Amino acid sequence: MFITLTGEDLARVRFEASPLWETVTSLRALQSGTPLHRPWITEARRRITASEDPLAREHLRILTTLVQPQGFIADSLTPTPARQDSFADALDAVAAVPAELWERDFAFLERRRPTGHVLATLEELQADVGSAVPRIVAALRWYWTTAVEPYWPRLRSVLLADIDSRLEELAHHGIHEVFKTLHPSVRPTAEGLEITRGCEATDLPEPGRGLILVPNAFVWPNTLVLNIAPFVPTVTYAPRGVGRLWEATRETRESPISRLLGRTRAQILAQLDVPMTTTQLACALDLAAGTVSTHLKVLAESGLAEPVRAGREVFYQRGRVGEELLARA
Repeated sequence: MFITLTGEDLARVRFEASPLWETVTSLRALQSGTPLHRPWITEARRRITASEDPLAREHLRILTTLVQPQGFIADSLTPTPARQDSFADALDAVAAVPAELWERDFAFLERRRPTGHVLATLEELQADVGSAVPRIVAALRWYWTTAVEPYWPRLRSVLLADIDSRLEELAHHGIHEVFKTLHPSVRPTAEGLEITRGCEATDLPEPGRGLILVPNAFVWPNTLVLNIAPFVPTVTYAPRGVGRLWEATRETRESPISRLLGRTRAQILAQLDVPMTTTQLACALDLAAGTVSTHLKVLAESGLAEPVRAGREVFYQRGRVGEELLARA
């Protein structure tokens, strides 16, 4: 597959951390049992089973029809993200996708010759697209709330840390160097990007609308490409640090580190397996944000933690000294 990029496109390249893309791709990870995400899969399945929503089974049936373990994913599930859109904003965009685009997606899915409940659900959605879209939106909202939203702060931290590192790379080496490090299947060419994967799309977007790069934890170890009109070309890729995403926080309660730093500072240091904001740390540790901020300042002054700015937010990650200290514990 080729994505043609003009000079105007290159000038309009942007990064987005998209809660909707994570939600959609997590459905594939959930069904295929991606080993990297096994801790999340276990918890997500437990939460889904425990859901008290009377429509839970129907929601899951609809979503697993549109997002199957392999192959085509309905493009209308991931319309072009706005800048820093919330999940609610993204759902509004899904609801606003024209009926003819949903019909195009259903036709693509039908070409795969589905059987069983997938075929039955697809025929049901095709029969009345007008009523199908609200059902799809409701299913996405339920699934996000149940299986993804509880983990979004941690996911978002990894995504924003990746974007920050890519922007630094862009500033020092240019956009072509950024393209080279996205994924082994992505290769920059003189005309744009070559992605070594098949694509059924023939209705390609008009050049000049830019390119969106979306770090996406659940797409690992692959990449997904949206390259069909009327959407802006979008490439998802696994962010740096995704391998540590679900690592259990190291226990420090009765450790030498706890005796050295104090229990709270030791817990904060152990929590920084992925970069987190003061607010995220406060929620994760059930502490007041002011308390966390005070401890982070001390940890940063000592080199145990380091602040990293991403847009208007400041994330904290473990510094080299902090890594060495935990490694010796």
